[in-house]
Amino acid sequence: MKFKYWRLVLCCAIGICWGWFCHQAISASIKNPNLPISLVSAVVGKNLHQQIEIDSQHVNYRLSNGDATRTNDEWIGRLILPNLEEVKKFDRIDWVWVKIKHAPAINRELIGKTIRLIWQPKSTIEADVRQVTTDINFTPGTIASQKEGNIHPQRLNGRSRVGALQSLAGAREIDNILVRLAGVNIDRENSSKHPILTIDREPVQITGTLTGLVKVLGTDPNLPTDCNQVQSCPKEYFRVRHYNPNSRGFDGQTETILIPQVPAKKSGLLPSTIRDLDRSPAGHQGWYINGERDASGLFTVAAIQPRSLFTLTPQRNLTGADAKLDYLNDRHWANILQQKGTLSQVTFDRRTERLGDRSLVIHLFGGIGGKTGDSQGLWQTVTGHFAYGMATVIRSEFTGELEWEIEYNQVYAHNSDGIIAGKQDWATYMGHLQRGWLATRPVADLLINYPPVTEDYDFGGIQLSPLTELQRQLHIAGARYRSGDGTGNASVTPATSCVQDANQALYVTIRQLNRQVQSQPQIPAWIATHPQHPQTLRFRELQSLGAELETTLAPLGIVRQDWQENATKLAGTGLDKGFMSSSNPVAGLISWRTMLPRGAQDGIAKIFSRHGATIWFLNTVQVGGVNPDIIPIAPTILFGQFPLLSTLVIRIWAGIVTLPNLSDWFFVLVLIVCYAAIALPIGFGFSFLTLDYAPKSQLNIADLGLVKFAQSWVSIFFMPALIEEIGFRLLLIPHPIETATSKDIYIWSAISLGLFIIYHPINALTLFRSGNPTFMDWRFLTLAGWLGGVCTIAYLMTGSIWSSVVIHWLVVGLWLNIFGGKQRLIKS
Repeated sequence: MKFKYWRLVLCCAIGICWGWFCHQAISASIKNPNLPISLVSAVVGKNLHQQIEIDSQHVNYRLSNGDATRTNDEWIGRLILPNLEEVKKFDRIDWVWVKIKHAPAINRELIGKTIRLIWQPKSTIEADVRQVTTDINFTPGTIASQKEGNIHPQRLNGRSRVGALQSLAGAREIDNILVRLAGVNIDRENSSKHPILTIDREPVQITGTLTGLVKVLGTDPNLPTDCNQVQSCPKEYFRVRHYNPNSRGFDGQTETILIPQVPAKKSGLLPSTIRDLDRSPAGHQGWYINGERDASGLFTVAAIQPRSLFTLTPQRNLTGADAKLDYLNDRHWANILQQKGTLSQVTFDRRTERLGDRSLVIHLFGGIGGKTGDSQGLWQTVTGHFAYGMATVIRSEFTGELEWEIEYNQVYAHNSDGIIAGKQDWATYMGHLQRGWLATRPVADLLINYPPVTEDYDFGGIQLSPLTELQRQLHIAGARYRSGDGTGNASVTPATSCVQDANQALYVTIRQLNRQVQSQPQIPAWIATHPQHPQTLRFRELQSLGAELETTLAPLGIVRQDWQENATKLAGTGLDKGFMSSSNPVAGLISWRTMLPRGAQDGIAKIFSRHGATIWFLNTVQVGGVNPDIIPIAPTILFGQFPLLSTLVIRIWAGIVTLPNLSDWFFVLVLIVCYAAIALPIGFGFSFLTLDYAPKSQLNIADLGLVKFAQSWVSIFFMPALIEEIGFRLLLIPHPIETATSKDIYIWSAISLGLFIIYHPINALTLFRSGNPTFMDWRFLTLAGWLGGVCTIAYLMTGSIWSSVVIHWLVVGLWLNIFGGKQRLIKS
């Protein structure tokens, strides 16, 4: 008994000493940020479930009843770029090393191992990768960009045959790119000790192996930190309470986590702040946190997501055509300063979402104003950034409720933040504390659910998937951007940019779908034998949408040469050469409707809305902690901070460069006939029009001579036709691309017509006295009003000022030279 008694006392003494030593070590690590975390880990030991006492508070670094976090996916790994000697062993294969961070239970033995990752042999993506494989040699422009602080793939410089995997793994100076993998197969044929991982789709860049759903309670008062002496973050350790699936509320276990305050950029801008994070209105339904646990069990957050943004609970659902257009034009980005720190969900024509439903994502972010914000560019133009992506309705592992999962297909130029072109999840691109835009920019993600685009087709065994094809083209575009088509530099120009090249991928997608239909006669045959099948009707809607989108992408009726060449190359019908990329501003003007992100998002959303698509608007405005040094600025079109000037520039440009097609000219002819059918009876019936063929007439063509006759018509073309149409139609009436409401169009059309009629008497009394009294005559004003109405209809229906100019020109020219107008003005 005595032996047992002394053994018990000895064990207790050792336990007390061990606990005191752990307490001192952890306290020192918190007070001294420079103390290596490995020392703390060594002190704590391998028991990650033990409770550690700090300042009389019990902090469950690893929760005693199990970890409340989840892994981000089944397959997670860190990409490692192989060295040149390793690459030479498999010279014609695009491969990288991947260190497995998580794997399915059946493959748990691979966790912690570093194995080869390749594309699945004979897959579609392997064939695509061969087309983007290129030698990389930095140009002087790339080196100059590096000196400006932009991050380029320095480790790939001088390498040959760099594929999509290597351009992703080597995008930064260190191997810190974490990805989740899908479509995974394990090839063990060569050696069971060295298996090979194969994938049939693009890896998704993620942030952190683990994710949790928590309510931020506030900072932990017992864990102080100087936080790099940044005023906005007195403490980096936060008490959080986990979501409890049983009670469906945040009454689960409590723990302390680390949400670090990341350092400011050179400009002084904080990429994110944790100041008053617990009071953020965006966190009222909790935050998804993404990150890792260290050896002591402490969860360190790398990215955050406001749960309320992804729930299927919109604040408003708009259904009327005018209400939707009004929201797109005015209310979408209105009062943005008052919305700072908040988020919103608005829908158009919402339908009931089902598990697995997919939606096309159109992403757009705005600018950063304030003390540490960005410059606003040419004449207050805030271009922002544009991207496509995909949203899927999933069931949350935490709440069991349906919610959105968003992945972006980023076509992103090389930059100083280290953002990498390619597929990224929402947390990596938006919620990342260092690289994300959640805290600093206003953002609008449009989620478009339109079955002809978002649902797949099966024509008697032949598969067709518009959304999958778009993602395929965006994957190719992302790989091209990472390598800079061999230069190591993807920069922004009027002709090459995120918005231009993302929409080039959309153009190629439309072409590829058309090619698939044309090259496979089974599809038209299936459609012909099933004319009323829901899939056939859906496919016809897809064709109609594709034609309208193609018109938007090539508004002048001319397709950019680089887009054409790249489309033929990707179809396998072009020459065996590299991709084309134009930096010529003229090429940008050819695709001008997709030159600025705001114009592209609004224009494409308008097309989908007109076709009856369901659209979700997920908006965030500098969400997270409080940063008083910045303010949100909405993205704009050219001269966007001067609305009147911006509107006039767009109207003038759109009206002038839009050229009528053959059907438009036929419509113009019909309008001319309609005008004549009403104007001629009125003019002759009330003796206002006369036909004069007298040999000595001043109006006789022979007397005037062909030169003077031609000069007369040329003069009439410019004045009054062109000048008056610009002044009364082009500048006053909303152009069709402006998505104006019917009410606005009617009002401005009426104002335009009224001013056009009133203008003539005023002109006769002031600048053109020869028009007095003809311009005062009720018969003239009646015909002039009818002419103004016809020209207005022509402009609105064609979107081209040239259609109304031609009508105006012909009517006035015929009146002056044939129907007695010039003689009447001379007598005046």
